[in-house]
Amino acid sequence: MSLLLNCENISKIFQDGEQQVPVLQNVNFQLHTADMMAIVGSSGSGKSTLLHILGSLDKPSSGEVFMQGQALSSLNNSQRARWRNQKLGFIYQFHHLLGEFNALENVAMPLLIAGLSQSQAKKKATAMLEQVGLSHRATHPPAKMSGGERQRVAIARALVNDPDLVLADEPTGNLDEETAETIYSLMLELNKKLDTAFIVVTHDQHLAARLPKQTHLHNGELLDGLL
Repeated sequence: MSLLLNCENISKIFQDGEQQVPVLQNVNFQLHTADMMAIVGSSGSGKSTLLHILGSLDKPSSGEVFMQGQALSSLNNSQRARWRNQKLGFIYQFHHLLGEFNALENVAMPLLIAGLSQSQAKKKATAMLEQVGLSHRATHPPAKMSGGERQRVAIARALVNDPDLVLADEPTGNLDEETAETIYSLMLELNKKLDTAFIVVTHDQHLAARLPKQTHLHNGELLDGLL
């Protein structure tokens, strides 16, 4: 498998008045194509900040993130936006679906942004909803779906552009235990079926243990590397 992501000496310092607050300290790891990794950490450990940096939504204070050999710092704003649309998928604790659109329209949104026609986007979004077992809910708005169904739609939306990497921030943090297990099973299944790499940040060590690779983030530092 080829190297997909290389995180080199990532540090992040926030300014709080006159005080500097270190959030990440010399974080290093690599991710290969189709890898699946959990980053486990408690609230305030820096895991969401790290995910934002990996997704080019934030910049490190020092260090560099390389995606398929491309240094993210070398991209301008429009290039970063296009790169995120083409290469990345995002899943959050709260689904962030648009309430005025149905499931199919929510999933099709990244495709329309990428420039696909309505008919192409609808066809691809329909196929992706089928992959997550929700084709029968295509015309339902988020308000008419359960929490687990909404998160499945969010996963479909994250994967519809065939990204190389999906970044998931506490994707089951708002779900009950049984539904959370189902969502993790779905992500594992899609990882194998689509060869899409996943980085999942979570505080739940039990769910993280289901992923092939785990590492821990504590006070901004990775406590163990990935073998």
